[in-house]
Amino acid sequence: MSRQKSRTQRKAEFLQAAEAMYERLEDWYDAHPAASFEELEAELRDQRRELLGQTLATLIVGRDTGFALQPAACAQCGRPREFIGYRPWTVKGLEGDSRLERAYYTCPVCEGQGFSPSGPEATAARRPLECRCGAGGDAPGAASQVLRFGGGGFCGCGGAQHVGR
Repeated sequence: MSRQKSRTQRKAEFLQAAEAMYERLEDWYDAHPAASFEELEAELRDQRRELLGQTLATLIVGRDTGFALQPAACAQCGRPREFIGYRPWTVKGLEGDSRLERAYYTCPVCEGQGFSPSGPEATAARRPLECRCGAGGDAPGAASQVLRFGGGGFCGCGGAQHVGR
């Protein structure tokens, strides 16, 4: 997945993925012409989850990855952090799993003190994607379950809430 994209590029990526999903469904139905409605629905459900996960990743990562030309200073020593690369993680959602990525910086002085900045697009269900423990308020309904996976965000729990998830 490439980094930031324009709205037109994100839309084109979605339409291409949706078209590919439809073609796979047509191919599956050609190979299983006697499939019942329930079997066809089950196949579509699996493909839909994949499409929705990809769509969420395109919307989030395609807008902001947290990269900054002038990164934040190290919280310990105050020196500029260095960009290391992009760190991926998977968010397990009810409607699809999304592979997201954020820019990752370390402090060369403080032995790798790491940092992944959040951004305006790194918010869903009224809390940052980096804060996946449930701290910071309860989102209504199923939206709160989208962010149930992960660890050690900016929530202040220090990862203690993430053990065993």
